[in-house]
Amino acid sequence: MRRVIGSALAGVFCLGSVVLVGAGTASAQGTTTTTTTPTTTTTAAPYVSGNKYLSVNVDTVVGSGSPTGSVTSGGCGLENVFGQGATVVFRMWGIANATGQPLVASNVKSVVIQDLPGVSTPPAMAYAPRDGYWTYGWKTSSSTPIGVVPFKVVVTLNPIGALYKTVHVTYRAKVNGVTKVLRKTVKVLVSAQVPAATYTFTQSGQAASSQLTIQQSV
Repeated sequence: MRRVIGSALAGVFCLGSVVLVGAGTASAQGTTTTTTTPTTTTTAAPYVSGNKYLSVNVDTVVGSGSPTGSVTSGGCGLENVFGQGATVVFRMWGIANATGQPLVASNVKSVVIQDLPGVSTPPAMAYAPRDGYWTYGWKTSSSTPIGVVPFKVVVTLNPIGALYKTVHVTYRAKVNGVTKVLRKTVKVLVSAQVPAATYTFTQSGQAASSQLTIQQSV
């Protein structure tokens, strides 16, 4: 957050919406105090993506790739404006909220990209253990429509089965008229089943200047 400081008049400082007034100048005619109008600063709310089951981040970088989804080489410079014919490398990463674990191959059922122009079958993103990203390289062409790309990234988690533990319980019961101390085994629920939750990432809510855009090659 930027700190805003008002004019330093007679020892007066303004920090945010709080005004600190210093001592005025004393004289035989009395004391004069100078004040200034409070200044308030605001910051934009952070962009939040996800639901109660998973938190998801998606971006695009410059690089090379193939229709199979593997990123073969190239740097990872962040970029959202690409010329026709360039390769757009999608990256996805995040957290499974129920466990706090990263989204990796063992807890993710699928990650697919929908609504890419000229791509009939939604491509699957591949997990790269070395980098911790799910990636896909989209090779555009001279016929790829220019403008904002209204893509979606659909992330589906693997379901998590309910977890139980076995405990031994001691109790009293009458057996043939005689009270005895008995033991039995009981299965106790530790954590409930977590469904195969899905979240769909879109660019809705992002600034227009940050959305994936294809421009005409020159």
